[in-house]
Amino acid sequence: MHPNAELVRRFHDAQGRADAVTLMDLLADDIVWHVPGKNLLSRDYHGKAEVAGFWARARELSGGTVRTELLDVLGSDAFGIALVRVHAEREGGSLGGQFQAFTYRIEGGKIVEFWFMVEDRYAVDAFWS
Repeated sequence: MHPNAELVRRFHDAQGRADAVTLMDLLADDIVWHVPGKNLLSRDYHGKAEVAGFWARARELSGGTVRTELLDVLGSDAFGIALVRVHAEREGGSLGGQFQAFTYRIEGGKIVEFWFMVEDRYAVDAFWS
């Protein structure tokens, strides 16, 4: 397995365990976390504190139900990609296993930039709005 694929797998596993120490260790200090769309979470988050705030807000809005199901991980010298299904419940709605590709740009063993690529942007926006 490519080292960047392994890093993404470790990151995903740490998210599943709510292991904040490992998560923060895998992020660069100047991480940029891009959340697309037009919803309550959409914007660019800069730095570890803002990214942690994004995760906390997603948990808050979903009543703690947001989780990812890892399908596969790919890695190259500059990127890692996790193919996932995202599950969450909110105000009677559900993401219902929305397919997403989490794209990580990696430098020096740290995640320096992140993008969500989503199956249905309109459904995701409606859910988080």
